[in-house]
Amino acid sequence: MEFHCWGISHKSTSLEVREKFAFNKEKIDEILAKLKTLTAFDNGIFLSTCNRTEFYSFCPRIEIKKFDAHLEHILGKGLQVRKNDQYLFSDNDAFAHLLRVMTGIDSMIVGEPDIFGQVKKAYENSRSFGYLNSNLDSIFSKSINITKEIRSATNLSKNPVSIASLVENIILKEGHSPVLIIGAGDVGKPLLKRLIANGYEVALFNRSKVEVDGIKSNPLSELTKNINKFKTIVVAAPSDSEFFGSKDFKTSEDRLIFDLAIPRNLDGSLNNLKNLKLLTLDEISMMVEENIKGRKDSVAQAEEIIGKNSEIEFRKIKNKKNIDIKQKEFRESLTETRDEAVNKAKKRILKGDDIENIIDDLASEIASKNAFQVSKILDSSTKNK
Repeated sequence: MEFHCWGISHKSTSLEVREKFAFNKEKIDEILAKLKTLTAFDNGIFLSTCNRTEFYSFCPRIEIKKFDAHLEHILGKGLQVRKNDQYLFSDNDAFAHLLRVMTGIDSMIVGEPDIFGQVKKAYENSRSFGYLNSNLDSIFSKSINITKEIRSATNLSKNPVSIASLVENIILKEGHSPVLIIGAGDVGKPLLKRLIANGYEVALFNRSKVEVDGIKSNPLSELTKNINKFKTIVVAAPSDSEFFGSKDFKTSEDRLIFDLAIPRNLDGSLNNLKNLKLLTLDEISMMVEENIKGRKDSVAQAEEIIGKNSEIEFRKIKNKKNIDIKQKEFRESLTETRDEAVNKAKKRILKGDDIENIIDDLASEIASKNAFQVSKILDSSTKNK
């Protein structure tokens, strides 16, 4: 079987399409469990972030080509995603793509570091489900090591840009205190810390009670009655329903609102309110032209490293299983050869044959048969190249 990657991302699809494939941890676990029990995929890693959803597996190509159909069946609803919105990579191309994803050079915010941790979490999640085979485990383990080497060898890790840092820059330029942050996750928490360090007054609202750098969270049930106190609002948590709407604003003061949730949480009609500016994740990410320009050399270096090493490393990983099988077969043949020769020697001893001749013949027979087995293995490996 081949190594495959099915996916959609900011490069292939719009935000409207990606929203259909945005899943929280609970839903991802449900999808993994059903993929394992209801489909032909006996191994796999499922990655879902704000800008991409991907599935990696060693599987038949015919199955990965209809992964969206499998997903629709599992979710019990039609996703209506066009084939042109999807991409499919196989073997070394899939491995090289994985390296581009993990290094951040395939991200909307080029070089962003968060994706590396997100892929690692997806990898560990599949491990906890017993959904890794040895080849898939080796692929991702090697990818983690190569990614670390690439980020060390280039300037991708220098002054890293993330969603939190982009939002912080916009707030420092356009926003005002106090700032309301909804959600203490991968974006909300680091953003809160950044704003506190810059002297901003910040309030945190979260589903559960948390405390970040001395800031205690408020319950979401108290959000709407306090919302008019804030000039800058950041939605950094997913929800099936809107956290607030236009009806909740009693004044027409200048407000800057960020909807960073995938799927989007807020109604775009908020932009119709006087003096209110609403920015979505894609709109924020489009503001990073300078980031891309400044990282062109690093991206080129990373691409060169991936181009030179991915095929070699992938071949090693894919051949490892074949090598293990050959080694097992060789060990078994050695044991069989030894047992046959020893049994033959014992029979000759019982017959009273000369001991020295028996020992010489025993050594010669074992050496000859072992040499033959080695020759077969070498011949087989040459033919398979």
